[in-house]
Parts: sequence; structure tokens; C-alpha cells
Amino acid sequence: MVNILVPTDFSDLSRVAINYAVKVANKLNGTLTLLHVVTVIQPTRASMRLRLEALEEELLRCAKEDMEMLIAELAGKLKTTKPLEYKTVQGSSFNATVKIEAKKLRSGLIVIGTRGANGLKKVVLGSNTASLIEISHIPVLVVPELAEFTSLKNLVYATDLMHLEDEIATMLPYVKIFESTLHIFHAASGAKAVAPAEAKIKAAIAGVDYGKFKIRVVADKEVDKAVETYVKETTSDLLATFTREHSVYEKLFERSLTRKLAFQSRLPLLAFRQSS
Repeated sequence: MVNILVPTDFSDLSRVAINYAVKVANKLNGTLTLLHVVTVIQPTRASMRLRLEALEEELLRCAKEDMEMLIAELAGKLKTTKPLEYKTVQGSSFNATVKIEAKKLRSGLIVIGTRGANGLKKVVLGSNTASLIEISHIPVLVVPELAEFTSLKNLVYATDLMHLEDEIATMLPYVKIFESTLHIFHAASGAKAVAPAEAKIKAAIAGVDYGKFKIRVVADKEVDKAVETYVKETTSDLLATFTREHSVYEKLFERSLTRKLAFQSRLPLLAFRQSS
């Protein structure tokens, strides 16, 4: 039974992520924990610290009340036997606190919302969501504001082919649960690289105990745009990527491919972090 952790600030956007997570938890027969992080920058002056401590206590009290109201609102939506749980905690950093709490809870998945952006904004925009992806060793499911869970029939996996076998093995349990068709997508650097890439993918899945695969390799150096085009063509339900330190794809961009794709407007992104 997987525990799903959902950070929330009680906004409409976080509610989209919560509703999505509830439906995923029902499908996985998993448990759900909501997390609210109160972050207060500690000043150096003692007098100000006392005032902020009082403020922090008030923020935690209000957060607890809001959380209890949210739990009551969600009552009955979660179909698993274990009740929906919540935590309100203080932390100096949102991302670090989420990472710590996920480890304590032994969470198997973190679900978080994002607003989405296009063009230049997608390259320069920073957010808790993108930063969390980069530090979390637990898979992060990014839910855009317009996303709605219906099914996960088509899952697109964008790969640079460097750790193909290991990454397919990591995703396979998720794919099997939802009985998804796994679209393995690669953007090659040129036309001559397409055939070898296809051959490598076919070899990687030859011995895999699963029959729902589709392979697509294109020649396109603009990897993020190529991925976006393909997921639109296939009307995919989810995009999966892996991010690691010093990966080939990250060298192609000022920021990683996964970070850019975290700002899709409609398609949820399942991001895994792997060690190099």
C-alpha cells in the first residue's frame, strides 16, 4: 500500500492536486496524507524573534483549522480503509520540509500542483514544484491547474536512452497497475541516429514481461518541443521523465528538460530522480 503525500496551501490549485491524488490513491488502494508547511524567516533581533514566534503559532493554529475543514470536505471521497491524514509543520524551507516529511512517512509518491507557463516563462520561471523535482528522490507527480484524472491509458516516457533498462524497470509497476500503454519517446540529434535509437529501445523491451509498448523516435534537437508535440498527437494522459545530475539532456538546456516540462498547461508529469 503506497502512501501519497500532497503538500497544500489551501489554494484552488492545491485542491486540483488533492482531488487528482484522491483518485490515484483509490486506484492504487493507497493512503493519503496532506501536508501544510508554515515558513517563517527567523530574524537576528531577539525582540523580533518573540513576535514571530507568536505569529508562527497563530499561523499553525489557523492552518490546523483550515486542514480540518478540508479533511471534512474530502470525507467519503477516499475509498481506502485507512482514513485521510494530515500534518501542519513549521519549516525554514518548503522543499526541504516536504522532502523530510515524505521520508518520515515512507511516501511512495508526492503529488503537487503547478500553474503552467509557455514560451520564455517556461524557461525562466522558478517554482516550488520545479525545485522539489530536483531534490526529491521520491517520484513527484506534477498536476497542472487544468488537469483532471480520468484514466492513465497512455503514458509517454521521454528518454535520453542513457539508463533505458533501469528506467523502464522503475516505471513498470506503475504502468502495470493502470494497464497503460507505455509510449517510449526519444528525440535523436539527427536522422542518422533514429534507426540505432529504435534498435536500442526494441532490445531493451524484448525481455520485459509486459506487452503494451509503442516506440517513437524523431530527429529533433529541440527536445522539449518534440515531446510536447508527441503527447498532443497521442492525447496522452501522463508524461514521465527522469532527472539526474549531469545528464545529457540537462547539458542541452540551461535548466533540465524535466524542469521545463513541469510547466505543461494540461498534462500531468511524473518525474523520477535517479543517481548518475
